[in-house]
Amino acid sequence: MFDIAWSTIKNRKGGFIAAFIAVICGSAVITACGVLFMSGVLSGVAPERYAGATVMVGGQQSKEVKENFDPHFAERATVPASLADKVARVDGVKKVVGDHTVEMALQKDDGSARGAPVELDHPLYGHGWSSTALGPFELAEGNRPGSAGETVLDAGLARKAGLKVGDTARLSVGTTAHAYRIVGLVDAPNGLDRQSAAFFTDSRAAELSQRPDRLTAIGVLGEDGADGLADKVKEAVAGSGGVVYTGDDVGDLEFLDIGESRGFLIPLSASFGGTALAVVIFVVSSTLGLVIHQRRRELAMLRAIAATPRQVHRLIGSEVLLVGVTGAVLGAAPGFLVAGLLRDAFAGVGVLPEDFELSFNPLPAVAAVLLTVLGARLAGFIAAFRIAKIQPVEALSESQVEKDELGKGRKATGVGLILLGLVAAIVLPLVIPGELAVAGAGGALVVLMVGSALIGPILVRAATRLMTPLLKRSRVSGFLASANSAANARRLSSAVVPLALGAAMALMQLSMLNTVETTAKEQAATGVVSDYVLTSDTTGLSTDLAEKVRAVDGVETATPVARSQAMLTYIEIDKPNTKPFSAQGLDPRGLDRTLDLDVREGSLDQLRGDTVALSWIAADTARLKVGDTADMNLGDGVSKKLKVVAVYGNGLGFGDVTLPHDMLTAHTANQQDAALLVSTAGGGAQQRVGAELDKLAAATPGLTVQNPEEFGAVQQGQFAQQSWTNLIANALLMLYVLIAVVNTLVMATTGRSREFAMLRLIGTSKRQTRRMMFMESWIVVVTAIVVGVAIAIPPAVGSALGLTGQPIPHVQPLAWGGVVLFVALLGWLSISLPTRSALRGRPIDAVYAGE
Repeated sequence: MFDIAWSTIKNRKGGFIAAFIAVICGSAVITACGVLFMSGVLSGVAPERYAGATVMVGGQQSKEVKENFDPHFAERATVPASLADKVARVDGVKKVVGDHTVEMALQKDDGSARGAPVELDHPLYGHGWSSTALGPFELAEGNRPGSAGETVLDAGLARKAGLKVGDTARLSVGTTAHAYRIVGLVDAPNGLDRQSAAFFTDSRAAELSQRPDRLTAIGVLGEDGADGLADKVKEAVAGSGGVVYTGDDVGDLEFLDIGESRGFLIPLSASFGGTALAVVIFVVSSTLGLVIHQRRRELAMLRAIAATPRQVHRLIGSEVLLVGVTGAVLGAAPGFLVAGLLRDAFAGVGVLPEDFELSFNPLPAVAAVLLTVLGARLAGFIAAFRIAKIQPVEALSESQVEKDELGKGRKATGVGLILLGLVAAIVLPLVIPGELAVAGAGGALVVLMVGSALIGPILVRAATRLMTPLLKRSRVSGFLASANSAANARRLSSAVVPLALGAAMALMQLSMLNTVETTAKEQAATGVVSDYVLTSDTTGLSTDLAEKVRAVDGVETATPVARSQAMLTYIEIDKPNTKPFSAQGLDPRGLDRTLDLDVREGSLDQLRGDTVALSWIAADTARLKVGDTADMNLGDGVSKKLKVVAVYGNGLGFGDVTLPHDMLTAHTANQQDAALLVSTAGGGAQQRVGAELDKLAAATPGLTVQNPEEFGAVQQGQFAQQSWTNLIANALLMLYVLIAVVNTLVMATTGRSREFAMLRLIGTSKRQTRRMMFMESWIVVVTAIVVGVAIAIPPAVGSALGLTGQPIPHVQPLAWGGVVLFVALLGWLSISLPTRSALRGRPIDAVYAGE
């Protein structure tokens, strides 16, 4: 059977090339998703400061969730300092080093109170001198620090800042700066590529960290010949909250952004990969359906000469396997390049570090080949089902003229899927609000598209009937276009479906992005009701700054705002689920004078102790209301049972979780604030306070005074990050769909060369034929645009309901108009250019070539 299949492919290259391209591109997309997933599981970076340690002990940086992905904590999970003594007693341990790490900023002493900021390529962290043994770092010049006012810098940092031994450097934690005399320079054996380091006495490092009772990590140097040291240390720290890290895992402990990136990639690639697989199968099925539709006369002849349904299925299956296996294998290699481009795009919007390395494992390629081939084989079976099962005489009849009516089962399935998609898009957000509603609305797009594809011929006939009066203004070309479209609705629907899918996906993504961005911007702009906002362009605002500002004459209220992330654990469809939400810490004193969160239930005045306020999205997602208890993990993983005291509306603008200020800052790495909202007493006080705040900023490193409008504009950039991430991921699918659109339209048009030749032989001119195809192209384009817009609107409305509580999404008319114009141009070019090519030869040659 493979010999016959290969012969068929060689003699019908046009249609099979189209299917081949669809499979190649589909395999590349699925491979890229697999590479991202494997990178989330396997990728990492080599340790730098901890490179010389035998074993490292640190906190658990992710939450274990049964039957789901383990989300990573946003802040560093620390370990108790007392754990170092327990590790030191383990047999085979030569030395134990406790490491305090604190993020800092560097200013050169230029004689001013503020100092001159030094722009660094990497974050700067301060550590205790004893941690140099973990590098191990070696003194290149000078001496170790001997007092609280001395520091040792890594040599690369000193060169970058233009500093040398004996100079004075101003190092600040938040907005609190201290002058240190540089007494030495150190070198790391392999250099520091992702960070800069400053070393202090151990006691000074503990003081700067503000948590002397907690350690960032514990380094273990083993004795020579000590076997199984990691297992012994693991046994010693069991039950204490400490986790043992060895080998490449030490890089995850040292660089939290790598673990966070892996935690980001795993769920994203899994979710995106499932959607991509569905779209690939959908597009390949549509392409193969058109290929088989164009061969229906040939297949009918096989049935007429006694070929059994099983033999027809075997023939088509063999063809699909030959095309599918070859295309899938060839498409897997470019998939690795596509994964690299996605990595670069994600790094560009800030959700991955620039140096995050992908794991180029062969397993994604193998999986992509298997899934693509299985998907193509299933698509081929479905496409050949009818032609194989009907009687030979009926098959010959249908090969000349399309059957008018769709099968009852197909129509019922199509209508059922459309109704299901409408329920998932619009009804689900009303019944089950929150994150699940948004996910359901997004998934409804594919369901609506499949349903529309099944009843596609009906939609094409309806569009043709509506446009017939316009078409018939051209007596010859318009009549032919109308008659062709009505008689070949199945063929035209194969061209309409991918075009409509591309339009719908683009419109849906633009709608969600605009809704999130616009709503977040509005909430951030209107929610800040203070007169001034203090922010920092370094590591943050020191928490003692609030008291200094409150002491300024004319200041009525100063509200510190800390930012982090919190995880909310709740029951979703009868099983536990944990989801991270953006969190802020607030002091409720005088909050109504500085910030309006649009409280809908409860009161923020009660935000003290073990309490929490939730946005309505987070509350609905977790099924919580005022008075309930929320099961939460704070930024560093500490578990809390918190009473819900308020539900508010401005979650997109300010974060979905609001905690007492002191609670949140106590569980962040640097224990600093992101902003300070300042409200004045009114009257002439505002100008006087503004002048005093400007003086304070001139004397404080990194401090910036902003008005609320500037602060809101900066804020909304963070809130659109997730939307941009989704847009980047779906842009790949949209590109694939666009390739499929061109592929299908070109194939459908070139497959009609014999029809064009017959028209010319009976007296139709080239110009009339081109005009006929121009009119048909507009039937395809208009139908695709109408269907695309129609199936994009319900998910857009559902997403708006889930995100904002309002059924009206934010739409940019120019953006939607641009998508419509692009789809129209793409459809027209994909039909008109192949038509011109098909009309170049002699009609009689094309007639016999078609045979």
